[in-house]
Amino acid sequence: MKRALVNGNIHCLDENQRVVQAILMDGNRIAAVGTNEEIAAMLEAEETAEASEIIDLCGKTVLPGFNDSHMHLLSYGYGKTIADLEGASSREEAKNIIRAHIDQNRIPPGVWVEAAGWNNDNWDDNRHLTKEDLDAVSTEHPIYALRICGHIAGLNTKAMEVMGLDRNTPQPHDGHYETDAEGNPTGSIAEMMNLVYNHVEEPSVEAIQSMILRTCQDANRVGVTSIQTDDFDTLPGRNFANIITAYRKLAAEGRLPVRVSQQCALADTARLDEFLAAGYRLGEGDDFFRMDTVKLYIDGSLGSRTAWLREDYSDDAGNQGFAVYSDEKRLFEIVEQVHKMGTGAVMHCIGDAACEQAIAAVEAAQAKYPAIKPRHGLIHAQILNEDLCRRIKAAGLFVYIQPIFIEYDLHMAEDRVGAARMKTSYHWRTMQDQGIQMAMGTDCPVESFNPMWNLYAAVTRKDLDGNPAEGWYPDEALTLQEAVDGYTYMAARMSGEEDRKGRLLPGMLADLVVLKEDIFSVPPDHLKDVAVAMTIVDGRIVYADTES
Repeated sequence: MKRALVNGNIHCLDENQRVVQAILMDGNRIAAVGTNEEIAAMLEAEETAEASEIIDLCGKTVLPGFNDSHMHLLSYGYGKTIADLEGASSREEAKNIIRAHIDQNRIPPGVWVEAAGWNNDNWDDNRHLTKEDLDAVSTEHPIYALRICGHIAGLNTKAMEVMGLDRNTPQPHDGHYETDAEGNPTGSIAEMMNLVYNHVEEPSVEAIQSMILRTCQDANRVGVTSIQTDDFDTLPGRNFANIITAYRKLAAEGRLPVRVSQQCALADTARLDEFLAAGYRLGEGDDFFRMDTVKLYIDGSLGSRTAWLREDYSDDAGNQGFAVYSDEKRLFEIVEQVHKMGTGAVMHCIGDAACEQAIAAVEAAQAKYPAIKPRHGLIHAQILNEDLCRRIKAAGLFVYIQPIFIEYDLHMAEDRVGAARMKTSYHWRTMQDQGIQMAMGTDCPVESFNPMWNLYAAVTRKDLDGNPAEGWYPDEALTLQEAVDGYTYMAARMSGEEDRKGRLLPGMLADLVVLKEDIFSVPPDHLKDVAVAMTIVDGRIVYADTES
């Protein structure tokens, strides 16, 4: 079937930045772009009007579908099935939400109670959740409550008993549990959710499919047509086989309304070998679901003070954060292995020490195998310095940025790292001018995957309340054109799909978003309020606002 959109303000986002009136889709591909008259003539010449659909846009703006270059699709979907603590304004409110979740779902004693989304920076006392808090909720249910950053969690006593976590448990090499003055675990853990998930019942393939579809439906509503996601360590059981099966079934049945590139969380050579031994291959898949890069975590988060810094936190003397790869040999081995395979390693690194370790691992692999040129990248790369930026550019590393992070971070980042380090942090303008290739993402569910909020943050450098009025380090803002390019063409480059995504040109996949207003004409402060009228994926309308 052919479908034409006419009377529009259609931004092709090609090298000439063409803006046209109409676009013709033939099946799942773009057939032509041009004037209303040109598209009408093509339809007349090729087939009867009854075999085509013509949609009058009435002046609405069209862009390539938004491509979130890094988020956690299943984590968002899974979060809708457990206790949601994101709105909790105090630890007492968080405890009450968990209690209500137990009661409403009639969770029997002995069955795990799962919660996520709390943010102690919004509480008066600023302490992490511990066994003391969660034991007050229940001593009969094992409970975990994951912080919004995903790097810190609280456990109750029953959960620690199930896990076998006590004062005699060795600290894990890639995580840490807090202890009190007597050496007993407090219930606060960092980078240890993989050990928790080993004891929680894993969801079925059918349940995973429901989570995927719930997330995709919400993503379509805000114009997201492609997602690059890290899912393999998201769910209890860490069963990548079930996750892959769920995605593949949905894709084969034509039920996946978002294109998904999996950033495969395979933290070391043993996990990668397990993946390969099961018959999976990086790079395999189709336009709806494919295994792409290998995802690695190098440190934690700035909000929880687990991001790994070269010097102490400015507001926490003696603390430099947490290195997941305290033995860097493990990191260098996995990066070298995927490099030799021609596959990129994309690495979560927020602190400057973490960024330095990640860059060094890539530099070492490139030095040994210079003829192989995979797409390596740094996810977040928030706290940097001039030398690290030079090395990022020299190594050809991609950088996955999340401008919406400043909604929260601008209120605490300078306290964490001090004024001197802030001069080379969150500095998107500087990296853009240096020629570092950047793509836009949200790290959802850490932040919302609404692209309008992300574009607004990139351009204004303000939180969603419009503060600070002049912008936070406003000289580091991106232009709207640069931000949109990072959400479309550059995001497609990160996954090696720029030949078919990110521009509205003949032969490209028919993935589009129709906006109710022209984002290139509205005041920057209004960007966050621009709404989506329609989302098209593979030539099919997957979302339409009935009021448009």
